[in-house]
Amino acid sequence: MRNLFGAPFAVALVLIGGIANTVYIFLTMPTLTEPLNNVLENMPIFDRGGEHHEQIPDNNSAVIVTKVLWPKDIGILKQWVCFISHAYNDKAKRDFVIFTTMPWEDHEIAELQAVAAPSNLTVALEAPPLEEQLAAMTKEEVTFLRERCGAKENDTLTWFHHCTEPGSNNKANLGYSWQAEFRSYQIWTHPALKNYRYMMWIDSDARIGAKWEVDPIDAMIENDLTLLYAQFPYGSRKNDVEMGNKLTQVYNTSLCGVYADSKYRHIYAKVCKDQPASFEMLGGMHHITDLDVYRNDIHQQFLKAFTGDYRFSRKSDDQMAVTLVAVMEQYLQNKESTDTQKMLTWHERSRNMTLKICHHKTYDGARNERCAANRNSFYHAVKNNFTGLEERCGAFH
Repeated sequence: MRNLFGAPFAVALVLIGGIANTVYIFLTMPTLTEPLNNVLENMPIFDRGGEHHEQIPDNNSAVIVTKVLWPKDIGILKQWVCFISHAYNDKAKRDFVIFTTMPWEDHEIAELQAVAAPSNLTVALEAPPLEEQLAAMTKEEVTFLRERCGAKENDTLTWFHHCTEPGSNNKANLGYSWQAEFRSYQIWTHPALKNYRYMMWIDSDARIGAKWEVDPIDAMIENDLTLLYAQFPYGSRKNDVEMGNKLTQVYNTSLCGVYADSKYRHIYAKVCKDQPASFEMLGGMHHITDLDVYRNDIHQQFLKAFTGDYRFSRKSDDQMAVTLVAVMEQYLQNKESTDTQKMLTWHERSRNMTLKICHHKTYDGARNERCAANRNSFYHAVKNNFTGLEERCGAFH
């Protein structure tokens, strides 16, 4: 087999049930002169599990996406897939892609695919295993990571080690820090998404509480949008010198704010020169993005810088990355246009799209619309007014 990466690698093929139904490809990480994204660009999809009808690329192809750490999350994913399917996807028939940090067994994938049927569902490994990523780092980088994680010399680092950031006492486990890095940067060019133009992201712990009356992806396509979002504002950065410098290096301007218009129908950037960055950001639990925009060279350049100067940094925040690229794309297009200002970022509810996505005890981020946090309680709270839910999804609460 030809070495595609200019670095040593190893391949393991696993045959399940006597057929080549599952293929695991574990790649040794490249040297640090070759970024992780170079591996991901060439990395085959971890597993499709069973029969799969290959997605044919087109200009409007869309996919529903989430991410989990490991196969122990299959219970919440079964409900997640079922609720989305019943509310929307049994009719829309979009593909699902489930990203995972740790590998799944073939039978686990088949179980989840059965819930999604007749829609396609792919389980995709995000990157090589942690030990191979660590092996590609320098001794100094691994030592720095161990110090952040409080790991002794003989300790084996795992995704469950809780680590700090320089200048902060807050801790996050490596798995959570990695998901922030992955969702900020690597996800946009991951091979599992290469045939899609639009991505509907919904957090794996979010739940749908009603049938959808509209197709938000159709709205994205018809209006040539960069971003549809549910919640703004949700978090902020104030007087961030480092972020201001990174924005200026790529876009030749910093940000003095990200604002919603008076009717909360869209968000836009207020740019400024030679100042620290300050801005509010959207909620990350759900959004729909034009992947082609986020794959654009200038935005990939920014996202690479954005994810930080060292691996597994919690400073990388997916909701910030999604916000900044969207408003900067809108700024760049309007800067070059002599036509009416383009609004490429739409708020769903303000555009008559009420999706009733429950997350952190609220629907669509609306503080006055509460919902149950526990998935069993949520199911019982909505089933009587959600026609057909009990028949379709009653087994998964």
